[in-house]
Amino acid sequence: MLVEDDFMKTLITNLRGQCLFNVSMKTQPEGLISVNHGKHRKTELDSLLKGGEIIIDTEDPHDALKRILDIIRGAKIHGDVFVAFGSGDIGPLLNFAANYEGVDGIFTCFGEKVVRLPPLDLKISKPRHKILKILNQKDLTAAEIGNKVGISRAMVYKHLNGLIEMGLVKRSHSMEKYSITDAGMLSMA
Repeated sequence: MLVEDDFMKTLITNLRGQCLFNVSMKTQPEGLISVNHGKHRKTELDSLLKGGEIIIDTEDPHDALKRILDIIRGAKIHGDVFVAFGSGDIGPLLNFAANYEGVDGIFTCFGEKVVRLPPLDLKISKPRHKILKILNQKDLTAAEIGNKVGISRAMVYKHLNGLIEMGLVKRSHSMEKYSITDAGMLSMA
């Protein structure tokens, strides 16, 4: 249980320079966690805000996303979490993780203007989530999916078409089996 004194606002970001300053002014965080991929140059602003720097040193996007999700979940224990992302390898994963975890605010910059983005919802139903879980283990036919999930073939095709539209599942070249895409694996983080 949080005591009022323990409650804080944390900004998790890969932003730098003026954009980071502008987002910090808008969110007024007590803590800043700078998340970067590879080497980067520290700025004077980095030393002004409490927090830390976390380097994501993996080349695997799934591992990077898991690390970012752990950072967000850890910060949520202490209060409100805001995520501000820019370009680069980590930016899109920060955005996805922020939406996945339902943080208190998501920001980016357009030029030097701060833009608060609305949260997005993947709307993955329980049957679709089950389909993704089994396809994460093995490519399957629609009939095999129906048997494992316990739904009719018509419903399997309805769910598969929706997952394909979202870019989470794809058909094999022979058009018989279905497999999970990288985006599908990320959506299950």
